[in-house]
Amino acid sequence: MKVCKHCGINFTGSTGEFANHVRWCPKNPKADKYKKDNSIRGKALGNQRFGNYKEYTVICNSCNTNFQVRERELLFPSKEKYFCSRNCANSAGGKAKSQKYHTDDLAHYAVVAWRYHDKECIICGESKIVAVHHYDENHCNNDPKNLIPLCPTHHQYMHSRFKIEIEEKVKKYIEDKWAVGVVGGTRALQA
Repeated sequence: MKVCKHCGINFTGSTGEFANHVRWCPKNPKADKYKKDNSIRGKALGNQRFGNYKEYTVICNSCNTNFQVRERELLFPSKEKYFCSRNCANSAGGKAKSQKYHTDDLAHYAVVAWRYHDKECIICGESKIVAVHHYDENHCNNDPKNLIPLCPTHHQYMHSRFKIEIEEKVKKYIEDKWAVGVVGGTRALQA
């Protein structure tokens, strides 16, 4: 059994474990010197292997602003893309993820609708609470041309006997937005 000469802890384990504890023991008066020596040695090895730190001007991949980064000479550029802030990095990553995992055919129909339409009712301009109406009433057809933003009241109009009061405005919106005509009474959309 071995005993640390600085703190008096008993060791029954390996010799290496005991020696490591004695060297780095918090009560060892030379521990700070060892830490400082290790830090200096580590920095010297890093400088020798990768070069000294240097300031470089790079362009943010998201907002195209110039900013400074501090990197080692032999490692620059260490990244494919640089971002000036966490906000820019998240927005670029979010766009990439949404394009990869939430394509129009995989995303929820409301997400698809807000990519192509303003989030406001096309009849009254309500922007606080807005629903999405499937114009051809086929809920499997999430084509942006089939998704119409309406407030809950006007959405209910489209599913009631009062739909004739707003149907002309909806048809005009589709024609103006997508430059397509609405065919007869079938409401099939032309591409």
